[in-house]
Amino acid sequence: MKKTLIAATLLTLGLSGCVSNDGGGYMQAGLTAFKGMTLSKDELQAQASLSAKQMDSENKLAPANSRYSKRLAKLTKGLTFVDATPLNFQVYLADEINAFAMPDGTVRVYSGLMDVMKDDELVAVIGHEIGHVKFEHSLSQFKTAYMTTAARQAAAAAGGTLGTLASSQYADIGTKFMSAQFSQSDELESDVYGIEILCQLNMDPYAAMRAQQVLLKHSGNGGGLFSSHPSSAERIEKARAAAASAKCS
Repeated sequence: MKKTLIAATLLTLGLSGCVSNDGGGYMQAGLTAFKGMTLSKDELQAQASLSAKQMDSENKLAPANSRYSKRLAKLTKGLTFVDATPLNFQVYLADEINAFAMPDGTVRVYSGLMDVMKDDELVAVIGHEIGHVKFEHSLSQFKTAYMTTAARQAAAAAGGTLGTLASSQYADIGTKFMSAQFSQSDELESDVYGIEILCQLNMDPYAAMRAQQVLLKHSGNGGGLFSSHPSSAERIEKARAAAASAKCS
């Protein structure tokens, strides 16, 4: 039903372009939306890389010799791939309590998050974000963000302004991606994967529960992980149960 509706919309856009003689703007917008719907995993990862590159240019990256970068490098040593996707880690120097991982393996951690968490708690959050990549939750969210931008292009076509995605639009895609909420089942699946990462690095699996407690404590600040990955007493209890059943060597 959803695909049929999109296909009908694309046909309408194409016909509108022919009638209005807008230089094919509507048709191009329709094709952009269709491309977003049919992008392969590799193509979406390439688009995510462009989005990450633009976001990096708009945020203050911690230099390699900063205490934040050194700490992150130490904690993530050995975390080089998730399945076949290479991981790359950097720190954004900002007070926001946040972290995210994009489908291409980009992982960004805010210094504000690092300031409020101990090492094992931080690894639990990073492992959780990597889990979203592993289980392709982030791929789905990024695709949705890409499609939203394509829809905006279609609207812009009415004014005759349409072309390839601009740098600002890639940043916009990243913002939409970061603010999207994952489902409860996605969050739990990634929480469990964060615990697996803790075990892999010989850290306390209960750090995942403590990380949730830290996030809940600071939830009054709003934004960041609080809006996209909301913590709760129920989620903390589920993290405790998952840690109790974890098979760490």
